[in-house]
Amino acid sequence: MSDVHKEIDRLFFAKEYKQALALVEYSMVYSPFDLALYRAKAKLYHALRDFKNAERWCTAMINHNMPAFDDYFSRSGVRNEIADYPGVIRDLDVAELLSKDSVELYLRRGGAHWEMRDWKRARADFARALELSPNHPDAIWINGLLDLQEGRFDTGWSRYEARWKSARFKSNRLVTSKPQWSPGSGLRRVLVWGEQGIGDQIFYASMLNRLRYEVDKVTMLVDPRLISLFQRSLPTIDFLPNISEVPVDEHDSHLPIASIGAQFVHSIDDIEQAASRRYLKADPARVAHIRERIPGGKPLIGISWTSAAVKIGPHKSISIEALKPLIDLTQYQFVNLQYTQGVTETVDPRILRTSINCRDDFENLAALLEVCDTIVSVSSSTVHLAGALGRPVYLLDANKLWYWGNKDGDRSLWYPSVRIFPRDNVLAPWMNVVERVREELSNDHR
Repeated sequence: MSDVHKEIDRLFFAKEYKQALALVEYSMVYSPFDLALYRAKAKLYHALRDFKNAERWCTAMINHNMPAFDDYFSRSGVRNEIADYPGVIRDLDVAELLSKDSVELYLRRGGAHWEMRDWKRARADFARALELSPNHPDAIWINGLLDLQEGRFDTGWSRYEARWKSARFKSNRLVTSKPQWSPGSGLRRVLVWGEQGIGDQIFYASMLNRLRYEVDKVTMLVDPRLISLFQRSLPTIDFLPNISEVPVDEHDSHLPIASIGAQFVHSIDDIEQAASRRYLKADPARVAHIRERIPGGKPLIGISWTSAAVKIGPHKSISIEALKPLIDLTQYQFVNLQYTQGVTETVDPRILRTSINCRDDFENLAALLEVCDTIVSVSSSTVHLAGALGRPVYLLDANKLWYWGNKDGDRSLWYPSVRIFPRDNVLAPWMNVVERVREELSNDHR
């Protein structure tokens, strides 16, 4: 390796990407056919999140070289970033001809098949990754997610536990010397602790009553925004802010909330018994207060179109313009349930706005949802809250979360009041989903 290449690598690992790119461009003047410089340029543009140029230089590298696994794999990574999943699959099909022993190839291609709703090929790729590396955390976890989506809870939950060993999983784990609770353990005072997002905490809380039936005491560390709502709705359980320190003598065991399903749901048929229905209750005084201030005369539809999830939010979200066919239904009044901050698009003036902070004020959001006749929303904490309240929901589903795959017809098995309208695949226009929901709304309240 030349001194120039060493310096480029040094700058790259120091995250001095722009300086490294300048050195690459200078070096290419004198060595225009040095493929190592092509690779460096592609890698640097990728690091700078300039995916258009990263793809361009990956392609140049491929066109000027004998077929190489790393080159096709690199371009598939860029295409994965820009959600070109068919392109990812094409690149990895070629890469597989060059090497069949890359776990990351099968995980990435399986993920692309998942996004395109090709479950059979996704399952085959994830299984191959697990075959190549039976102890690989990501391979175990992603197989678990697909198991759970398909209702294979016997293997899904145990594989789902591998999330804690995956670098992709971002929740923090509770540090404790207490054992994890399980049925038959003889442990009677359980500290349940929240993980993942606030919507996940609402979802898994549906099984807290089932846990409480088994033990003497349940204390839960939860997002502070949920405490008063949870405490009123689930009075036999104690709720504390998730930053609280609980004295060690007040519990004899612990349980991450996303592990609660493993204790009680072993088949699709177990969901109805394990998960409570309408387990959250809005404050009646708040409901009455909001109802007095909402114009009457037409059925009220709450509407939300954007998810704030950092990684998958853009895939779950829809533009307000795409929802215009719904808003054009003059027999309804629409109210804004959008909780994201800094939304730049112009909201249709026909949609009512309230002073409720739908991101932080879950008590008033719950009351507003209780006033709505129907909720139309992308997958978000708002849908979880509405489902937990038992409110009718039309979910515009982008196929990003496993639990929306557990359904009877189009109804969620976890929240029977939620009807699921899935997108054909992650690249398909939302138009077909919106049109199906519009047809349903057109037939309602006649």
